Amino acid sequence: MISTKPLYSLLEKITFGNGLHRTINGIDVKLPAKYVRYFPSDYEKSKLDFLKSCCGEGATILDIGAHIGMFSIMAAKTAGEYGKIFSFEPSPGTADILQQTIRINELGKLVNPVNQAMGKEVGRQAFYISDAEAYSGNSLVQHKQGSKPQTVQVEVNTIDNFVMTKKLSKINFINIDVEGAEYDTLLGGIQVFKKYKPHFTVVVHPELIVKKGDRLEDMYDLLEQLRYDIICKGEYISKEGFCRSRELMQLHLIPQ
Repeated sequence: MISTKPLYSLLEKITFGNGLHRTINGIDVKLPAKYVRYFPSDYEKSKLDFLKSCCGEGATILDIGAHIGMFSIMAAKTAGEYGKIFSFEPSPGTADILQQTIRINELGKLVNPVNQAMGKEVGRQAFYISDAEAYSGNSLVQHKQGSKPQTVQVEVNTIDNFVMTKKLSKINFINIDVEGAEYDTLLGGIQVFKKYKPHFTVVVHPELIVKKGDRLEDMYDLLEQLRYDIICKGEYISKEGFCRSRELMQLHLIPQ
């Protein structure tokens, strides 16, 4: 197979780092040339539809595990000029690309990049990254990540501390995709979930959760204690079904 990497590197130079247009879920976005074909045209459509169903102009949204910013950009287009998007990406190299994505979409006033991971307490922690550029599976949980995984120390914050420090008066929506650190991220946001009752999504990685030493049972119980309806593929998912699954799950959480 012929590598397209040199071609996209050339396009990056030709476009002076200003990206190329794509239409994703009917939304016009610009992506760095290297990543213009990274996402399918219906990327995370169900998540975007869920966002649109519960958020409108002026929404405040947290995108935790933002990668290079695709969902953040779509969220910004939904929230409009009075919205606030906070995009959390701890991987050093990926965070640089996230900032580029924000810049080329001219959304610097709406989308705020935050070079932090989210967890259950504030501090610093080992973060496992692949040598592959913009790898989407970098994580606080160690697992096989390409040919030469590395460890870096990253800042870890909590949802509760971040919201309190920024003195945010509302949180309308939270997107969580943290490759196995889901339970800790939820624990660090208990007060926000109780006070603001945001709709939110969680991409659940069962194998990584178990590898980290967390229990799916505890995660499900926490979501119930916070009084959220737990939806997977458009249907309520039982505790038994949730705990039995070893496949990737995208949950839509609706406050009761």
